[in-house]
Amino acid sequence: MSKTCPDTRWKRAVCFAAILLSGCSRTPDGIIPEKKMKEVMVDVQLAEAMIYTEPAAYPTAAGRRALYRSVFGKHRLTEAEYDSSMIWYGKHLERYMRIYNLALADVRARMEAIGDVKPDIAPASNADSLDLWVFRKYYAFSPRSLSRRVIFDFRPDEPYSSGSVFVLGWRAWGLAPDMQASVEAHLRAHQGDTTLSVKSTAGRDGRHEIYLKTIPTRRVDRVYGYIWLNTADTAFHHIYLDDFSLMKYRYGSPAIEAMDSLLRAVPGGTVD
Repeated sequence: MSKTCPDTRWKRAVCFAAILLSGCSRTPDGIIPEKKMKEVMVDVQLAEAMIYTEPAAYPTAAGRRALYRSVFGKHRLTEAEYDSSMIWYGKHLERYMRIYNLALADVRARMEAIGDVKPDIAPASNADSLDLWVFRKYYAFSPRSLSRRVIFDFRPDEPYSSGSVFVLGWRAWGLAPDMQASVEAHLRAHQGDTTLSVKSTAGRDGRHEIYLKTIPTRRVDRVYGYIWLNTADTAFHHIYLDDFSLMKYRYGSPAIEAMDSLLRAVPGGTVD
């Protein structure tokens, strides 16, 4: 009977663990792997920041497309490969959020290294009402937009108080009645070992809100989600989302009592 060297057994165990770990993050053929996807997302975010902060440098759609093509060229990708990967990751939200957060941290680190950059603030105040939204208030989407998704993720240093209610609101412009398009919103709150989730779909212009009541006896350590323009229509010119807010209320506040009354008349978790 032969004996296996302990060193050999250890090497096999390490190899087996590596196989398991790689399997957990494996993506289908044709989908950009997670590590590379993070690198691509960093460059896409930097490109979008350049366009947003220096609009005069990219006044035309052709100029903006050329900038994005340079990003794809750097990573030896086609726009079709990027689009297919974004669709796949959009269906696997936890993976997408993990990669997005890594990419965002990388972008912030690069910006802070340049200096004179004010970090985003995720308020943790226990006031009766508070708007948590610290990101852009305005987004424009066209058939040629690389991303049609607004991602948000709030993880305060001190958890939000128990008995919190969150209301995500935005205004849509350009959703014509005959269009095959809608705006899907997903709002989630993490409370210890529990995650609560609510979603809604809006198919018309106007103000829209999605409402999430958390477990009243637990503090909230994370609020996150996304808003996504869902359309295969390539004929529209632009669709705009603006006036974003993410309000945190306490149970029993006048705003929540009024909203509860309205939702009893219009059930489903959304207010238009």
